[in-house]
Amino acid sequence: MANIPKDEIKRKVIHLAILVYVLGYWYFPKNVVVSVMVSVIVVVASCELVRFKSRKVNIFLKNNFKGFYRPQEIYKISGLIGTLSGSLITILLFKNKHVVLTSFLYLIFGDSAAALAGKSIGKHKIMLSEKSLEGSLACFVTCFIAGLFNFNWVFALTGAIVATIVEAIPWKINDNFWIPIINAGFLTTLSNVITGCVYNK
Repeated sequence: MANIPKDEIKRKVIHLAILVYVLGYWYFPKNVVVSVMVSVIVVVASCELVRFKSRKVNIFLKNNFKGFYRPQEIYKISGLIGTLSGSLITILLFKNKHVVLTSFLYLIFGDSAAALAGKSIGKHKIMLSEKSLEGSLACFVTCFIAGLFNFNWVFALTGAIVATIVEAIPWKINDNFWIPIINAGFLTTLSNVITGCVYNK
């Protein structure tokens, strides 16, 4: 942990805030969750617009919210927009709550495990990617465990493999946008192909 930049740890702690709308999606009506998420996206987008319009505001946020913005995001849209938008689209596209919840767990814990392990012990880079083998292994184990909360071990294993591949791809758009959407799509397809009970009760 000593090798992990403090700002990276802060970002992953903030990442855990996603649990709020994960729990909201599980316990509240879908239309309520969608309305709240749309409102949050509008607020965040408005703040981003103000940040770009005002140099003073941008500097203030940069100095007082270290860890929230990556260095390359100081003059670009925050990754939070991508994270919220990807999660909203996932909720709108996929009906199965087990699938959506698992894709969110991949995003929250799998992505965080990959980043923290990669920063602290990552030494072997994956070809055509800035990600490390150590980070991907951490992502795989974490996603597999997360999948077991909703699915049997075969389904969870397959889902974890795909989630790890998706996380390792060097997306041009923030990977937090793609992770829940692609994984939910794969899990939905897999659940339609595999016969029998795949859900853990």
